[in-house]
Amino acid sequence: MKRLSFFVFLFLIGCEDTREPDCGECGLEIYSSLEKSNGNYILEYNEDLAQTYTMLDATTECGWSQHLQWDTDYQYQINTDWVSLVNPASMTDEDGDAHIMFAAWEEFIGHTVTVYCGYTDLCGVHHLDSLKIQIVNEE
Repeated sequence: MKRLSFFVFLFLIGCEDTREPDCGECGLEIYSSLEKSNGNYILEYNEDLAQTYTMLDATTECGWSQHLQWDTDYQYQINTDWVSLVNPASMTDEDGDAHIMFAAWEEFIGHTVTVYCGYTDLCGVHHLDSLKIQIVNEE
């Protein structure tokens, strides 16, 4: 009687990256191109518009696709919804930079608004930064 033998080879291929993440260069700094006075950025409100806008910038030095969360210590009520003065989220580009829109209504003239930004890197470290924007009448 002849005996037949079969060998089965199973190859598994996956897409999971098992290397440890490199988090040594991650950080967070948020800033604006607005003029500064006494440590606060100054936003001159344009009364010809319903809102006055400016772009805020962030750098993480952590590369592409970091999800940044943004918020302010003041909000504005539109109908029944409360809205922050900054968009709630952005993503970093390949250089670790992100940009977000900040907008103030006339009611905020004379207020100093704190803007917060944060994210958690691949190593589980939470990064947080803030800046202050003083809203003034256009001179």
